Amino acid sequence: MLLLSGCQSNSYSCRNGQCHVTVSGAGQSIEVNDLDVTVSEITAEGMTVSAGGSAPATIAVGESAQVGGVTIKVTSVEGDKVKFDLN
Repeated sequence: MLLLSGCQSNSYSCRNGQCHVTVSGAGQSIEVNDLDVTVSEITAEGMTVSAGGSAPATIAVGESAQVGGVTIKVTSVEGDKVKFDLN
């Protein structure tokens, strides 16, 4: 398992089963509640993401999709930083 260190500003906070996640830069994995979430691409329109080893799904800003047994909703993209909700 690859541990990300340095200046990565990936973060998440969870409350009542819903998690708010921020990922800076594509090609990264972040573990959210023991689930590996991998953001493979970030564009102005949204992101491509997989969860728990699922097939990658492309989700537009403001849209939500079922990915690997969880629901992911993209809330914003700013440059190479994407924010999404997971539940």
